[in-house]
Amino acid sequence: MGFTTYENRANPHITIHRDGCSQIRKHGGQHKHGQGEYKSHVSYYFAHDYALKTGLPVVNCSFCKPT
Repeated sequence: MGFTTYENRANPHITIHRDGCSQIRKHGGQHKHGQGEYKSHVSYYFAHDYALKTGLPVVNCSFCKPT
């Protein structure tokens, strides 16, 4: 199973989702106003490691609970 990070620059944080999470699909997997960015990762470890490196607060999605 893969994971997706979403970087939100308007409300600074990064959220980790399981691939296929309804919250990602709700927004079409992209942000129209350049306020954020989605990235795919092969594991939670890599997603979390990437998230920490951004310097943004890290949030696990409360819907798909990736951990």
